[in-house]
Amino acid sequence: MKKISFQLFPFLLALLFVFPILKENWSSIIVILICLNAVVYKIASRDYSRPKKTTLLLTIPFWIIALRSLFSTNWAESATHMQHALFFLILPLFFFFIPKEHFSKQKFDLYIKVLKYTCLAIGITYVVSFFMNYSVSEFFIVFQNVSSFRNYVYFDFTLFKIHPTYYTTLLVFCTAHSFDLVLQQKKYSQFLFVVAFMLISIMLLTRLNIVLFILTLTLMVFFRSKLKLKQMLLLSGGILALTVVISLLTPGIKHRFVELYHSFDVKPQSVAYDSTNIRRAILDCSVAISKENFWFGVGFENLQDELNTCYRDNYDSSFYNGHNYMTHNYFFYILVSGGIFCLAFFLFYLTTIVRIAWKSNNFLFKVFLINVMVIWFIEDYLYRHYGILYFNLLLICFIRYTENQNLEKEAAMKSLSV
Repeated sequence: MKKISFQLFPFLLALLFVFPILKENWSSIIVILICLNAVVYKIASRDYSRPKKTTLLLTIPFWIIALRSLFSTNWAESATHMQHALFFLILPLFFFFIPKEHFSKQKFDLYIKVLKYTCLAIGITYVVSFFMNYSVSEFFIVFQNVSSFRNYVYFDFTLFKIHPTYYTTLLVFCTAHSFDLVLQQKKYSQFLFVVAFMLISIMLLTRLNIVLFILTLTLMVFFRSKLKLKQMLLLSGGILALTVVISLLTPGIKHRFVELYHSFDVKPQSVAYDSTNIRRAILDCSVAISKENFWFGVGFENLQDELNTCYRDNYDSSFYNGHNYMTHNYFFYILVSGGIFCLAFFLFYLTTIVRIAWKSNNFLFKVFLINVMVIWFIEDYLYRHYGILYFNLLLICFIRYTENQNLEKEAAMKSLSV
């Protein structure tokens, strides 16, 4: 039983890394299977060790929501928020039961490779599906600052339903991994991933991730390559030129960035609203509610009702009807719902994982963490299934991989001292 359980781990973990194309219930089933297999392996190995301190610290976000919900006036709604936070509890506790051999460099590279090919398949499917349903001329249609391609992916494509922002967040990380292989190991074929992921990110008009995409590639040229200064300038200039060319050929990209300037200070009015002024309205209401409920928050169960009341009282617009706009900022999600003490505990958790990433000396770990932390400011990233699964899965894999690297270094130093 122990041997079978041990051999199941790499298959199940690799399967979990195709989560972007899976429906939420299927990826949840795979997580459950991994957890059950971890328990079976632990029992078969007669391993009665307790979770480490780091493992327990990684569960803090779940306990913030669970403990605040003890004072709930609506358990059904509170249970929904606790359910969304379950990956903060399940993945740290059970994934640290998995043998360290399954987080070796070879295995971790395999998992990321699976993720990259999955993301590439998604992008190709988006493009092929669009042109099977629309003509080339329709591709260039822009309505209300949004291209027909983005609208198709966001509203009409049903094969898999990962949000464009969540999907392109994966692309930033996958691109950094591929570009690092180009710079460090001269695997030039990996540049195909870089170009493909850049193209699909720009086509989806995900503004923040496009900026992060360009910044990541440019900074990598200067901090990850061994090129001479002149070569660095040429390569970074080539990346910027490629980005500009693709952007000029992509409908809607200019409109999306111009919208930021024109709409940020314009309140939603009637049916005249867009993603920019809606986010501004959400931010203003989040700030207002948090000021009035600074110490203990409104409770996770009351969050949406309080926001909707603020939208109704301050905006003569129907933008929130039929759509639940939460804080679109995970820090405000914690502050508005739980108050300043809950936010303090979350910041302690954040400090802990940032310290782990910094000490790891792993460049991709830092890229991953910075990218998702930035996205937390504009999305309910750790509330949604794809966001919280991706974050916890990669975080734990990086931590386990770093632990393996540290053990190997310690073993090498001991062998040299003997």
